[in-house]
This record gives sequence, structure tokens and C-alpha cells, in this order.
Amino acid sequence: VIVFFLVLLGTFFDLFDGLLSRLLKVESNFGIQFDSMADLITCGMVPGIVMYNLLARTDIQGRNFILKLFENEFNMSFVPLGFIGFLITLATSIRLAKFNIDKASRNEFKGLPSPVNALFIVSLPILIENPLLIDFRYLIESQPTLLAIIIISCILMNINIPFFSLKSISFKNERLKILVLFILSIPLFSKFYFASFPIIILTYILLNLLVIIGRKLGLSLKFEQYD
Repeated sequence: VIVFFLVLLGTFFDLFDGLLSRLLKVESNFGIQFDSMADLITCGMVPGIVMYNLLARTDIQGRNFILKLFENEFNMSFVPLGFIGFLITLATSIRLAKFNIDKASRNEFKGLPSPVNALFIVSLPILIENPLLIDFRYLIESQPTLLAIIIISCILMNINIPFFSLKSISFKNERLKILVLFILSIPLFSKFYFASFPIIILTYILLNLLVIIGRKLGLSLKFEQYD
């Protein structure tokens, strides 16, 4: 729970640091790169560690070894399967690098934003421990499910499809999407509290996919008429 709140705090600052730098007119290339380095830790390394621990809980075949250093012995253990979780860290670093060199408009991201993916991953333990979802616990924390989450999250972060940004509320053609997501999130949060974050993020992904399918089918969603 502490890890979740720290990542949530980190994403909150990430949401407003760019806005504040623009208001103060102190934007710089150094700031962009430094911001990405911070994001790599908050949104890449931390979710990788969380996923490592989730996978470690499913594999009792851990490895133990003794490290001898200056006549001292250190007993250490690790779970080889768990290191697959750090694919999230690798995919996040690729995602952030691509974002930094993308000169396109920032009101729509290409690929799932790394803070959103990070919140999904670090809130999984809260979802697993929620008493209202106890019947689904073993399904969620099973190895196939966790491995599927890793693969899908890595793909979604780097896929070349647009995802609307929660920072873009100032863009009138994005307001309705954000409003719909907010309305759908209210009953979920009131029911499951912080365990609702994975479900809300899945709703965000589904909403994006519905918009993309609508565009492909030629269905023009007139979001811009809502000012």
C-alpha cells in the first residue's frame, strides 16, 4: 500500500511539473531529460520490483547462495522467474525515450502512458488482497495471468496507437473522454476504493480502443462540440 501511494504521489507531481515549468517559463531540454530519469524510477523500476515480488510469490523454487566477503558470509536468495517482471522496466525506458523525441502534439500519447501503466502494476497487490475480490485472487496472482499482464503492458506502452492524456483537459476535444472516464470511475472507487485502480485503468484502455474503433469505422465522435 505504501508503494502504491508513493507512486501515486510521483505521478501527481509528474502531471503538474510540466504545467508549472510552462507557467514559470523555465522549460529546458535538461528538465525534459531529468523528468524522464525520474519517471524511469517511479514508473519503470518500481513496477518491475513489484512484479518481481508478485512472480516470486508464485514460485517456491527459489535459488539460494552464499556470498563470502572479507571473511563474512551473506545468505542471499532470488527467484529467476521474477526477473521477467523487469521487462516492464525495459519497456518503460523505451517508451520514455520515444516520447522525448516525439515532436507530435502532446494532447494524445502514442502508446499507454508509463504513469498509467505503473499505477496499474503497483495497485495489483491491493486488488489481490481486497476481500470483495477474494474469489478471483488465485486467478489474478497466477503465473499465466501475471506473465500475460507483463507482455500486454509492454506492448501497450510502445504500440503506435493514440491514447488521450489526462493532462489534456484544456483541449476541448478531450474533455468529454475525461468526463466519461471520471463518471465511470466514481462507482468503482466507491465500491473497491484503491483496489479499483486496475479496473479504472482497464476502463481507460477500453475507452481509448472504442474511440479508435469508431474512427476506423468512420464514426465521427463530435467531442469538439462540447466546450
